[in-house]
Amino acid sequence: MIVRNFIDKDIEEASKITRLVWGDLYAKESTELQTFIYDFTLKYYYLNKTYSFALDDNGLKGLVFASSKADKNGSVENFAAGIQTLAQDDKITAFNFLDYVENTGKEVKTIMNEDDLMMGLFISTQKGGGRMLLSKLVETAKENNIKNIYLWTDTACDFDYYQKNKFTLVKEFECNVNNKNINTLIFKKEI
Repeated sequence: MIVRNFIDKDIEEASKITRLVWGDLYAKESTELQTFIYDFTLKYYYLNKTYSFALDDNGLKGLVFASSKADKNGSVENFAAGIQTLAQDDKITAFNFLDYVENTGKEVKTIMNEDDLMMGLFISTQKGGGRMLLSKLVETAKENNIKNIYLWTDTACDFDYYQKNKFTLVKEFECNVNNKNINTLIFKKEI
């Protein structure tokens, strides 16, 4: 198993493992909507190649994407074009998802400083892979004088993992995602 920089051609394989890990939240939705959400999520958080890593073991087994407060890409603009292919009910669900992601990210950015990172996406299907990805991210952050790494997650995910890896809970609030009320958590790790 190696940790390497995530590259553009990893997107398709990354979408498959994202669906595998997060499938429950949108399991009742159309295949088109699921594909749209998982592909969009990857493109949305793939903002900074310096802080984007892949876990490779004869195929993609995990990834971590992090970015600075100032990093941007055209994913939200592309969202509007891509959503046109969806059924009307799926469009409503997709907009609800976008609203959740955008508002939660803004909440994190109000806490961050310019020399901090936000981990936007972190997935591993390999035991011990998450620790390898997180170690590489922290090492790279130190090399670039990053002070803190922030992330947001929700209670539908394995959020205890972050506390076990020395992240501190800094904020908690309730959100509605796909007609489910869930608690959203913001964590911070000092570098």
